[in-house]
Amino acid sequence: MIPFCHGQKSSKVKAGFFYLSRGPEETRHLASALSRYSFPGLVILLSGTLGAGKTEFVRGFASGSGWGDVRSPSFTIINEYLASTPITHVDLYRVERNASTEFSLEEFSREGSIVLVEWPENWDGERPSEVWKIVFSVPEDLNSGRDAQNLRFLEVQCEGGRACEMLERFMFGAGCELEEADR
Repeated sequence: MIPFCHGQKSSKVKAGFFYLSRGPEETRHLASALSRYSFPGLVILLSGTLGAGKTEFVRGFASGSGWGDVRSPSFTIINEYLASTPITHVDLYRVERNASTEFSLEEFSREGSIVLVEWPENWDGERPSEVWKIVFSVPEDLNSGRDAQNLRFLEVQCEGGRACEMLERFMFGAGCELEEADR
């Protein structure tokens, strides 16, 4: 069971949930749990400010997929991990926004890899069809205590039939509180 998980379904959003992480360990735990519902061809877009937890999420996801050491590809742009299903970790932080890139996210996903992309807003290529979008935000209005500095809100949404089906399965299995938003 994943605590602090609140899900929602509506005619506009097929499936999605909000998650409150109290630190890097909880972010890695969520990512590890989500990895069990991933599939070859899935692209996971990770948005958020510097230090929001995107690379920690990738570490947890890779660990849940059977891979150990994960390093941020900030300078190499792409790292590949030969886990049970290959993982391609892309960091577009140093890529100029809307710059022409020499690789295709669709190419990696067609090759049977799960692709995790940090800073997807810098990508100008074709949008993949099976996507989980995860937005990391740091609460601004909390007391500045040490524990509060580790809090992160994660908003998870999906696009594509299989991506949404698997995200819904995760939400059901994780015990997310689910509400119908169209009432």
